[in-house]
Formats: sequence, C-alpha cells, structure tokens
Amino acid sequence: MPTPVSALLHAATLVTAGIYLLLRSSPLLEYSPDALLVIVIIGSSTAFFAGTCGLLGNDLKRIIAFSTISQLGYMMMAIGLSQYNVALMHTVNHAFFV
Repeated sequence: MPTPVSALLHAATLVTAGIYLLLRSSPLLEYSPDALLVIVIIGSSTAFFAGTCGLLGNDLKRIIAFSTISQLGYMMMAIGLSQYNVALMHTVNHAFFV
C-alpha cells in the first residue's frame, strides 16, 4: 500500500509526464493518423470508464482518484484530436487546481 506522499508524487510526476511526452512528440504524431486514432480511443475510453467508476464510488479518496484519471483521459483525447494547446492548457490548469 503506497503512502499518501508516494501516491501524490506518482500522480503528479509519472502520469503527467506521459501527457507531456506526447505533447513534446506532437510533430511525430502528426505523421501517423493511426497512432492519433489509438490515442483518441484510449483517452476517451479512459475518461468514460474512470468517470463512471467515480460516479458509482462511495469512498471520497477513490472518487477523487477516478476524477483525476478521467481528467487525464480528457487530456489524452485532446492530444489524439491534435488539439495540443487544449491538452497543455488542461494539464497546467489541472496542476494548479488539484
């Protein structure tokens, strides 16, 4: 069982680093529409599944965790739709308001 500090560090750095890596590699992603489609599918299904789990949850910590996962899914979906500025704005906004 991770401690709250290690869980926060994991969520704040490692998971968001994946979003940032995709944002930085956006010129390469534009050459592959298939990769963008896969990113859209993964992002949208993550946002939907995590949002549904958050709606059905009864523990506040789990609800907040699923909400964060859902927001990361929205960021992935924006990257897959080639809306890199929206994904970056959402990432920075999420960092300041969580």
